[in-house]
Amino acid sequence: MPDKMETIAHMPTRAGFSWGILVKSLMIITSPALIALIPAVALDALSLDAFLYSYCTILVITAFILKPFLANISSLTQYVNNLAEDRQLEEPSFKHLNTISDLPAALITLHHSWEKKKKHTASLITEYGTLVDSLPDILIMCDKDQKIVRTNRMAREVFGQNLAGKPLIGIIPNDELLNGIAAVMEERRGRSLEFHTDLPKPCDFRAIIEAFPAASAEGIAAIITLNDVTELRRVSKMRADFVANASHEIRTPLASIKGFIETLLGPARNDPAAQEQFLTIMGEQATRMKNLIDDLLTLSKIEMNEHTTPDGKTDILQVIRKEKEAFSWAAQAKGMTIKLDIPDDFPPVLGEENELRQVMHNLIGNAIKYGNANTEVIITARVTSALPETPHFAKLHRGVCVAVIDNGEGIPRQHLPRLTERFYRVDSARTRTIGGTGLGLAIVKHIVNRHRGVLTIDSVVGEGSTFSIYLQAYDQEE
Repeated sequence: MPDKMETIAHMPTRAGFSWGILVKSLMIITSPALIALIPAVALDALSLDAFLYSYCTILVITAFILKPFLANISSLTQYVNNLAEDRQLEEPSFKHLNTISDLPAALITLHHSWEKKKKHTASLITEYGTLVDSLPDILIMCDKDQKIVRTNRMAREVFGQNLAGKPLIGIIPNDELLNGIAAVMEERRGRSLEFHTDLPKPCDFRAIIEAFPAASAEGIAAIITLNDVTELRRVSKMRADFVANASHEIRTPLASIKGFIETLLGPARNDPAAQEQFLTIMGEQATRMKNLIDDLLTLSKIEMNEHTTPDGKTDILQVIRKEKEAFSWAAQAKGMTIKLDIPDDFPPVLGEENELRQVMHNLIGNAIKYGNANTEVIITARVTSALPETPHFAKLHRGVCVAVIDNGEGIPRQHLPRLTERFYRVDSARTRTIGGTGLGLAIVKHIVNRHRGVLTIDSVVGEGSTFSIYLQAYDQEE
């Protein structure tokens, strides 16, 4: 029986308190009445039955009055504990005493205010997290031991997932960066630096390191922002190389012309044969310089418009036929023939006619220049669904492929990726001899890029080369 009574005494009620608390409270509150009644029984002023009846009545009335107070206090205690420990909060129940005091209303107002502020804080955290994740630069936060605490999405895309807790040296093993972070933590003053790393791939980064301005619950001590400047450095180097190459290409014919002029004004002043020879060479050098300047201007114009996609309709078959006729004399001079393998009902393409004419002019001209004498240049065109993997063709079911095939010496495979670079030549001496500027394929590449197409180059040494351009058909269906 005692065990059963003890179990009942500690059984929780709906109000959230135990019966044991109620019993103890009743015993304390009713003890004055009990002390007053016991002497009355001892002096026979009050019978035992009357004593029991009176005391039980006092217990019941006191319990009836006390129970709502204890229920509210228990609910309030549970709510405050949950509030302190940041648990999931439920509105405290004050249904027993919701009209006799301002405390229940005040606590309910506190609950709603806390929930509102908690939701607002959670919303701010989500917004800031989204903002940090949307930054285009890499963001890494580390503690005083240079262990990663938090990263943004770009950092995870570059260096991998689950970076938190890992030493920064294991992700970016660069002493210059690590020493810079240590100096910032010590001096509490930001700094920027540039460094190179080979992990996860060779990259050049510009780092901005700042000390965390306040104590962080997560232990964040420094914030590192990394900006990938690999492409910027590559473009800068390409620009410097372009200026140097262009200067060299222009300086060479100018120096030649200047030398011949000095010779004509001096030793060859009265030598008609030498004058004729030198003037012919000067004309060739002037033509070479003019072609170079024309190609540079053309390339500059194409690059300025490269972000706009042509939307015209071009009869590519007619363009190819006209260019074939234009090069017929050059082909005959080398004993070469130009063969077309194109159906008469070939569909038009999406593009600008003058630019596509220049593409075919450069490709056919190169095939004749670098093809072996007494061979055949073949131009094919077909509609194909086997398109190169590129975002521009991702939604297209079919496209157009035009290929120019020569029978020349071929190009070693290691040179193929760089053929479309400005002034890049496999054999500089031979290119200059046949009058090339080193810009033809660069022009082709930029025009094809503007048309959202693809240029591919295949070559076998000793057999020849194939230059293919993939374009969108004018009536293509996505």
